[in-house]
Amino acid sequence: MPYRAKQNDRAPKNVLRHPLTRWSIGGLAAVAAVALAVSVAVQAPQPAQAASRILDDTTPDLITDSDTQSVELGVQFSSDVDIVVTGLRFYKGPENTGEHTGTLWNSSRQALARVTFTDETATGWQEQLFDEPVEVDAGTPLVASYLAPEGQYSADEGGFDAPVSDGSVTFPEGAGVYSYRPGRFPTLNYENSNYYVDIIYHPAQAAEPTVPPQPSAPPADPTTPPAEPTLPPPTDNSTLDLPREAWWGGPSYYSQFAVANAAGWDDASFFPISVFFGKPEHAETLASLGVNTYMGAEHDGSDIDTITSHGISVIAQSEWSTRELANDPLVVGWHVSDECDMGLGECTGAGDEWDNLALQKTLVADARAHNDGRFLQANFGNGVLGTYWATETMDDQVGLVDVSSVDKYAYSSPHVQDLLPGSPTWPAGKNPGTAGAYGWLQDQMESFMSPAASKPNWVFVETAMPYLTEPEARSIDGSQIEGAVWNGIIHGASGIAYFQHNNSGCGNYSLVECGTELQNTVKAVDAEVRSLAPVINTQSYVYKFGPQLETALKTYDGSAYIFAMTDGSTGDRTFTLPGGLTGNVEVVGEGRTIAVSNGSFTDSFASESTHHIYRIALG
Repeated sequence: MPYRAKQNDRAPKNVLRHPLTRWSIGGLAAVAAVALAVSVAVQAPQPAQAASRILDDTTPDLITDSDTQSVELGVQFSSDVDIVVTGLRFYKGPENTGEHTGTLWNSSRQALARVTFTDETATGWQEQLFDEPVEVDAGTPLVASYLAPEGQYSADEGGFDAPVSDGSVTFPEGAGVYSYRPGRFPTLNYENSNYYVDIIYHPAQAAEPTVPPQPSAPPADPTTPPAEPTLPPPTDNSTLDLPREAWWGGPSYYSQFAVANAAGWDDASFFPISVFFGKPEHAETLASLGVNTYMGAEHDGSDIDTITSHGISVIAQSEWSTRELANDPLVVGWHVSDECDMGLGECTGAGDEWDNLALQKTLVADARAHNDGRFLQANFGNGVLGTYWATETMDDQVGLVDVSSVDKYAYSSPHVQDLLPGSPTWPAGKNPGTAGAYGWLQDQMESFMSPAASKPNWVFVETAMPYLTEPEARSIDGSQIEGAVWNGIIHGASGIAYFQHNNSGCGNYSLVECGTELQNTVKAVDAEVRSLAPVINTQSYVYKFGPQLETALKTYDGSAYIFAMTDGSTGDRTFTLPGGLTGNVEVVGEGRTIAVSNGSFTDSFASESTHHIYRIALG
């Protein structure tokens, strides 16, 4: 049965309670693929096909649960073959009263179809067909759910301790999910319960080709000139014939905010590289390293132009009064909160996740009341995991602000390395102490947006030991900083936030006080990012070059660019190219080229943090 957390029933941060099922339905690539794989359409006339159901006429052991709270109950599923989902069904006990509505969801939490159940019987299986059936490609993860408005639903704990399949469609282990937010995407799992939700479907069948009737052609009029041939539209040589990933729209997003727009944030060559709560007097040094934004600024009595006079934008926190900020054109946004999803920062002591959300709404309302043409930004923490923190409110938290960011310091914190694999969407077998963790954080944040990936999100990267007290905590090294930055960008990060505060002993402000080696590393990373900003700021294509690779494919100014890293391992990797690319491969910034043979090329990755950027001419 669903677990309902009591107001003061809070788990310590090193304990993961009531985890979601480990069956993954998230991730950027999956979201992009689902957007292409699922379509809602009226089917062409086809021969009648027998409808299938997975749970048949199974009767639950527990017909009526004592829970009387309104709850959305669902089941996760996927199919080995293309199918057409025609409706939903659920088992109803005699106490499960009120109007029941069913929903079919994709993995980006979008409703594909909804239906209200009519002509219900007093008890037993209830079925309702959609007005329009839903076509589903093989391998596409979906969720079917229904609302029990007064609770008292049917449920059996352990019903999904093992997968259930009819040979085509599979309900995986832990398939049963729920949410105490009526009509919202269910994600929580309790004791692998089966809530007796099912689908009605049949295998997809291609429509028989039909030949439209041919009208009789009138006799040719010799006085009429022949029609001009219809020519295909010209081909844009900066595009590929591939689907696109979900995307926030690039720097033009900022044109809706007058101050950011005037400050040049809508320029395709601008990519935010920020520090978190930088000290104003350090602005000149940080600007020399390539930092162009302060996400929050220490309120130490300095004037704001101590920062902005060096060309650095500021996202100011509420400590700065509107009088202090005046009309400084580089104060582009308001930093609303830090880790409110965890009840920290501005939300310390708020209570449970609903209290945290209520306080976040107040903070956002206060900032919006300025009505000054500045965007709102907030940073998030453990809510990204989908485990204990903000399990039902993370999408609302992210939806309140215009720009989000996320911090989990995977390279330096053993505690974070323990937390990440506990997430239901963490890839099985993936090492959490690698650059890939930072890209995964970006994917997670995009999944909380509606539509997915529709707003800019920035990924935090530590530059030393970020105020850690764990016995095995360590400082990140230069190659790892580089790997974390580029893995975040590969997965769609629209900005980078450096957490430079440090307790390793070399100084509190690591980018200023911990030596020229660190500074030179960050300066080189930032320079490469800036030089490629016009490419980074374009929409990526959906394409897989080969196994054990994490890549982003983009096109710009007549060339294709491949940003590439491994999946956390090392060695040679072979890239199979899509059509439309010609000539050999230039490895950007490395002074070498690689020959292409039979549509593929091979390169080596010395460490898990190594990245390469390839440029290939478009045909």
